[in-house]
Amino acid sequence: MHINKEKKRKSTYDHVVKYTGLFGGVQGLSLLTSIVRNKLVAELLGPAGMGVINLFNAATTFVSNSTNFGVPFSAVRHVSELYEKNDEKALTDFIQVVRTWSIITGLLGMLVCLLFSPLLSTYYSDNTIDWLSFVWVSPIVGLMAISAGEMAILKGTRRLRRVALQSLLNSLFALIISVPLFYIWGEKAIIGSLLLVALSTMLTTILFSFKCYPFFLRCRIKFSLTEGKKMVSLGTAFILAGILGSAVEAIIRSYLVRVGSEADVGMYNAGYLITVTYASMVFTAMETDFFPRLSAVNNDVEKSNVLVNRQIEASVLLISPLLVTMLVALPILLPLLYNEEFLPVIGMVQCAVFSMYMRAVAMPISYISLAKGRSRVYLFTEGVYDVVAVLMIITGYSLGGLRGAGVSLSLVSAFDLLLVWFTARRVYGFQLFGKALKMLSLQLPFGVFAFVVTNTTNGFLYWLLGGVCILCSATISVRILLRETTLLQTLWKKIRKRIGR
Repeated sequence: MHINKEKKRKSTYDHVVKYTGLFGGVQGLSLLTSIVRNKLVAELLGPAGMGVINLFNAATTFVSNSTNFGVPFSAVRHVSELYEKNDEKALTDFIQVVRTWSIITGLLGMLVCLLFSPLLSTYYSDNTIDWLSFVWVSPIVGLMAISAGEMAILKGTRRLRRVALQSLLNSLFALIISVPLFYIWGEKAIIGSLLLVALSTMLTTILFSFKCYPFFLRCRIKFSLTEGKKMVSLGTAFILAGILGSAVEAIIRSYLVRVGSEADVGMYNAGYLITVTYASMVFTAMETDFFPRLSAVNNDVEKSNVLVNRQIEASVLLISPLLVTMLVALPILLPLLYNEEFLPVIGMVQCAVFSMYMRAVAMPISYISLAKGRSRVYLFTEGVYDVVAVLMIITGYSLGGLRGAGVSLSLVSAFDLLLVWFTARRVYGFQLFGKALKMLSLQLPFGVFAFVVTNTTNGFLYWLLGGVCILCSATISVRILLRETTLLQTLWKKIRKRIGR
């Protein structure tokens, strides 16, 4: 019995590490592409131009989240359940439902963006960007809806390699499309670039999805509307959560524009991008692989607890060396990613890095509500977090500029961890195992020490002590992962078989 449990535990770890590594690796390649793209765009447009791009992205994301009825997320849960049952007909029929709702929500999003373009111009840019510009970007919302629907189908049916490849292609196409346009036309090409990138994303997504589940035209509007009610009902809370989340970003960026300038928005976004987006490549596997698997066992408390804790342990071990390396290498990374104009962002990133330690623990727990379809609980935790985030980040920026905003990001993430942990424990009987906390307690001190080193030393001592931090953090993670998984043994066996042949 003990041997079987040990094998099962290692098997779970193997799966988590394997797919986290797969999507982390793909995200790493995408990161390299993004580094080149952001570097070139920063050189061509500067902080102000990047601020404009961010404002358009924030506006289209807000409209998309407000009008997609939660279909991209709730569809994954429903498709995953049908896929587990091996009911091919029911699965095919529901995929048709997802596609119908994606088209409907896409058209609705475009219409909303068109009608409210003057309001978007006022709210997001204080009328510094003409409202007609928001009219021109409205098709992006429709393209986003279709892409998200097809991506939900791929995730729910566990076509993980296709999802990974599609993500990589998106980054490459974004680089190939945007840089030449900005080089020739500068800021005048921003809208055209955003439209073409959104179009290329949709085309690559449907290419992979249609190959797995071919598109067929069937006039079953009534059936699709009826069958999609549960999905949309669950998604209603996600709409509100999406609105709140996008509103948080909009309020923060609008505040920065009013208090400072579009360049300040570009600076803040660069810091946020480095800290959250780049570091989150380790978390990519959660939505793609972890969420469908958690949905499949959502009615079994014991299995759910084990799955969530294994994901936490693996996430902490994988992301910690990355965070320490980021802290130490910032003086090199920042000029590489952008240019010297963005140097003030270093202080923000140094303080915000600790938010990712908290996120490594909080994110797997927060997926429990989503997997169980408990939309009201999810909405409650998201709503409380969003209110606290706005208040703390604006206060932090007011008191300490970009560095203050970085401190606030870490404090907000710590609050979010306590909130979702307490909620999951009371509502679902979730237990956070001591082993998961042990992983965090082993790795967090190296992040703290690296922070102290980067703020108190320089020259040879800086790189010596920083290198020690990186080496220690990486050594701990590698040793534990080798002990807890069989991936190395499996790889070695495959190599021996090939050599033997």
